[in-house]
Amino acid sequence: MKNCLKCNEPLVEGSKFCNACGAPADMAKTEAELIAEEQAVLNRFSLGLKHERMAWKFASIAWIIFSAFLIIFGLVFGLLAGAAAIAQGGELIALLPLAMMYFFMGLMFLPIAIINLSMKNKLANYREKLFTDCSDGIGHFSVGSIVFCAFFNEVALVFNIVYFIFSKRNAAVIKRIKARQAQLNTQQ
Repeated sequence: MKNCLKCNEPLVEGSKFCNACGAPADMAKTEAELIAEEQAVLNRFSLGLKHERMAWKFASIAWIIFSAFLIIFGLVFGLLAGAAAIAQGGELIALLPLAMMYFFMGLMFLPIAIINLSMKNKLANYREKLFTDCSDGIGHFSVGSIVFCAFFNEVALVFNIVYFIFSKRNAAVIKRIKARQAQLNTQQ
């Protein structure tokens, strides 16, 4: 039996148009074709989540290294400036605020590294359950997520925008996937 490509309703044998939405029946697909299409869409989203996760992972490593560098540089610079100030009789004490600035800048960038790490872990969870419950994984590609990525990770932003557009173009297939997954989850 074939289903309508537009609304996914079963087509009556021999009909030229869908009784539910009026779409041409020659656009219909068999159940096996629908399942293959759904699998291809899920595979594509899995790949998108994998690539975005890698972007968050590399950004978190970069932010941790950058933060650690600033903190260590601020501490070492502060110690050296303090020792030089003591040796010079207090003349170089003006360098201490500069050293403190590097230290506190390092501390300020640390939360960005933590956010990147948490997003990396969240995307791993989304990808892990994508083939059993795709709501969170596909729902991740949203306008809110795009805005969030714009603040914290511009590389992840690119993947998010691409897969947001992909999710809008494949809305009917995603609707079928969610219905099929909900049906399978209630049967188990």
